[in-house]
Amino acid sequence: MPSARSISLDVLDRVFFDGAYSHIALSAALDDGELSDRDRGLSTELVYGTLARKRTIDAILSEFVNRSLDGLDRPVLISLRMAVYQLVFLDRIPAHAAVDEAVELSKKHCGQGAAGFTNGVLRSLLRKEEKWTIWDNVDAEENPVEYLGLRHSLPDWIASQLIERHGFKKAMDIAEAYNGRPPLYFRALKELSDAVEEQLEPVQSVPGAYRSDSMSPALLRAVREHRLVVQDLGSQLVGYFASPSTTERILDACAGLGGKTLHLAQLAGDNATVVAVEPHQSKLDQLAETLGDLSLGERIEPFHGELTKLPADSAKFDLVLVDAPCSGLGVIRRHPETRWRRDKSDVANRARLQSELLNQAARHVAPGGLLVYSVCSFANREGPARIAEFLNEHSHFERASAPSGDDIDWSQFADEAGDLHLNPLDHNTDGFYAARLQRKSEPEPK
Repeated sequence: MPSARSISLDVLDRVFFDGAYSHIALSAALDDGELSDRDRGLSTELVYGTLARKRTIDAILSEFVNRSLDGLDRPVLISLRMAVYQLVFLDRIPAHAAVDEAVELSKKHCGQGAAGFTNGVLRSLLRKEEKWTIWDNVDAEENPVEYLGLRHSLPDWIASQLIERHGFKKAMDIAEAYNGRPPLYFRALKELSDAVEEQLEPVQSVPGAYRSDSMSPALLRAVREHRLVVQDLGSQLVGYFASPSTTERILDACAGLGGKTLHLAQLAGDNATVVAVEPHQSKLDQLAETLGDLSLGERIEPFHGELTKLPADSAKFDLVLVDAPCSGLGVIRRHPETRWRRDKSDVANRARLQSELLNQAARHVAPGGLLVYSVCSFANREGPARIAEFLNEHSHFERASAPSGDDIDWSQFADEAGDLHLNPLDHNTDGFYAARLQRKSEPEPK
């Protein structure tokens, strides 16, 4: 039976070199294996931790490997990366266990010579622990971007985004938080059994939200039966931030798999209609499958196509949500490979698309209605800068304050302007930005 580290190596090989998504590849590997709960936890930690800390790990390895890391056999490189992650960043695993297993994996995949090489590199590393803190070679005051990027394993351009948004000191803390393991958050779609509720911890700050440290068989069964939905707390907060409870006609302009569509329909009540726009039929099919098990079907009208195809002269909407496609920088804690698959051009390209979507969505907002914009990104260009540009070009819209009411204390999530800013350090959520814009009652300018 494959060991936890062997399974981790196979998953990491697929993610690093074949473009697989970590959560999908790991889930499939764990489902196929027969690991104990403890070993499943170890494998999960090794996959996500090694992915997240790749830059720092490779910088440390380069001090002990006298050749390009890219020239190493893939299993040898991954074995070394996993071993360094365990030695430098975990304190529960004996050094001999991390080293011996790495040597055995190299031998299994590449032979005795590779095993000797792996052993030599790691024994040398153990003798020179002073080289483990590779970031100390960078002056934080002179090169704050490089220091943060090396210390917390981010590309410099992402480190720069965090510093621009938060300043160096807080950016350091937030970057560290993005390297942690996120909790599992859930939202109930139906009444839950006592056995399921006993495994969930209610989130006091957000009504209807639950968390758990792991996915038990009972919780997985509840998800498959559409009694529970897995949804980050930040995503749930966006639904409440849209405040659909008093609206009757709602447009979800970028519905995707329908997580926020369902939440808006739940919050809005029996008289509401939610039009869910999604160009990919496969995603609408998954939404339809979920709706088949729920009582929300009559409130939701799927629309297959681009937002541009939705007739502009049809009835306007009281609430329009634009949960826009984005760089996904806010979910790098949950999907750590994202940090290595994006570059600055992705943010610029997404920003252009986001502006187009906002402009299109604005045509569908009724006078006095709300336009809510959200992204799972901390990049200023995808968040506050998009809203500033939109308001500059659309004088018939103005900022709306955060929702009122006693259910949620928005002061812990929103800034003075009323915009939503979420991050894993302050809120233990994915990184989200959202803004509420109200269309003025007077006619739209020609």
